[in-house]
Amino acid sequence: MEMKKTALATAIVSLLSHAYTSPVFAQNTTIETDETMVVTANRFEQSAKDVIAPMSVVTKEEIVQIQAKTITDILRLQPGIEVANNGGIGQNASIFMRGTNSDHVLVLIDGFKMNSSIKSGMNINKIPVNQIERIEIIRGSGAVMYGSDAVGGVINIITRTSQNDESKSATIGVGSNKYKEGNFAANTKVGENGHLKMAAGFTQTEGYNVNPQPGKNDGDKHGFDNSQFMLNYEHQISSYLSLFTGVRWFNSTSEYNHYTNTKSQSESESITYSTKASFHKDNLSSDLSLNYQDNQNLEYLENGSLDSEQKIDQLNAQWTNQYKLMDSWSINGGIDWSNERVKADITDWSNKVIIDEGESRTSTGIYLGTTYRLEQLTLEGNTRFDKHDKYDEYTTWGVGASYQINDIYKIRSAYNTAFKAPSFYDLSTEPDLEPETSKNIDIGVTAEYEIVNVNLSLYKNKVDNLIIYYDAPNHQGYSANVDAEIKGAELELLFDTGIVSHTVVAEYKDHEDTQGQQLARRAKQNYKWVSNVSFGDLDMNLSYIYTGKRSDLPSAPGTTTNYLAPYSLWTIAGAYWLTEELAVRGRVENLLDEEYETAGGYKPAERSYYVSLDYQF
Repeated sequence: MEMKKTALATAIVSLLSHAYTSPVFAQNTTIETDETMVVTANRFEQSAKDVIAPMSVVTKEEIVQIQAKTITDILRLQPGIEVANNGGIGQNASIFMRGTNSDHVLVLIDGFKMNSSIKSGMNINKIPVNQIERIEIIRGSGAVMYGSDAVGGVINIITRTSQNDESKSATIGVGSNKYKEGNFAANTKVGENGHLKMAAGFTQTEGYNVNPQPGKNDGDKHGFDNSQFMLNYEHQISSYLSLFTGVRWFNSTSEYNHYTNTKSQSESESITYSTKASFHKDNLSSDLSLNYQDNQNLEYLENGSLDSEQKIDQLNAQWTNQYKLMDSWSINGGIDWSNERVKADITDWSNKVIIDEGESRTSTGIYLGTTYRLEQLTLEGNTRFDKHDKYDEYTTWGVGASYQINDIYKIRSAYNTAFKAPSFYDLSTEPDLEPETSKNIDIGVTAEYEIVNVNLSLYKNKVDNLIIYYDAPNHQGYSANVDAEIKGAELELLFDTGIVSHTVVAEYKDHEDTQGQQLARRAKQNYKWVSNVSFGDLDMNLSYIYTGKRSDLPSAPGTTTNYLAPYSLWTIAGAYWLTEELAVRGRVENLLDEEYETAGGYKPAERSYYVSLDYQF
């Protein structure tokens, strides 16, 4: 069987390597990307070449090329990221960055925090893909700029478009497990100074049995149904003042396997309102932003009775500023404020109230940083002070430097501290948990040769009071503070072979806690390969992921730790342009029908097929 898989993979690669080029989506990966503008690193727009932290930018074109159905389809191909899915589309997913915990990744949408301090992490799989314009990923600690949660990195999902964008598109599609989708997005100018973006859509799938329990839930299917809508408007009031306002809504229903081995249902609804006033004149840039989120999640048993509910709202305010003392020297500073409030009692699996209605958490952060450029040398320093009403005060800081040796080589280094306060869920079971703190050092080199671009990063992250959940029988698991050290290396190669562009990623991590256990669901070795080619009216994408052996959940002393086997995953996607505006797109996921698990007991989809019509006008 393994020989057949290898032969098929080799045949596919060979086919793609002898294709003919097309102007439609062909891209040369070694083209200079210095003009790429990003906002996540210092919260104001800057050239990607000036960012000291290791980062990746995923464009909308790249998302379309791989025909991503979920955001985890996108993220799992990026350097430094691993994904653990509790099943298929719409099921819970965890994102691990550089070996840190899944709740150590700060998720932003248009710069606003999506993580909740009520419950660690968030279900990133429910964020609609068709709303995304690009994703900016900062690997390594970002706590100095963003506060708690950014121990491992920052993922900023950006939905705002350029005011010059007047693109419009509509997509309908079907796929395996009775998958259906329909999406619409439109960008248009409104008068001389206004710009409107509207996006809406739905996703439905009958699903499959994601958590099979032989003899107990045979024949079950765990489906997903999602509807979403977004409306953004931006108005240029004057040459130096603009106003943005937006609303985003989604409603989803997910079926899953209850711990009693009966099929249960989760209904989630989220609505978000955002507004931002931006002032940019001479050497001063200043943004004042407000964001309100109202989220609820209702869990129902198979008989239709309510099992639990979570109703949480969150208000965020940000004031960010940048002043350029001179072309080579700038100062950043600002204030972040947020309040989260529980709107209904939250219960655990035994219906015991663990978080009371009205419970809230407020945090305030003040930060200051500077960047100085002297010819080929760039220096930066940042510090931040955070005050939590449930915890003490925290000061984090970081320094970094990069040096462009010549036209080919660039070296960089950074040292950052970070912290994360325990969530209300953590404290409901272990009230004496301490906040997590970390010290992270990162060094790297970039080399731009004629035939290949090379990015190499080496990092070490020492995390004190790391919160680990230890699994135990009969729901007797518990959380505890331990220390951990994570060391790793990331190598990224971008090159072309003829008309085929390639991105190859190799990662190695050494990570253990003080109990001597490997951190859960994180492999020591990961390899990734993404290739793109266009010929005539046909665009093709082929990707490969290898994930090594890793533990499932750390086990309590005296119990056995379960390990997940290594796996290889191939995915192919393509588009055929019937006209300049209309394309037929397809995706085959798990091309070789691999049997694997990213979370113990949860079965990913078998080989799956998707096809869609995409009209751009």
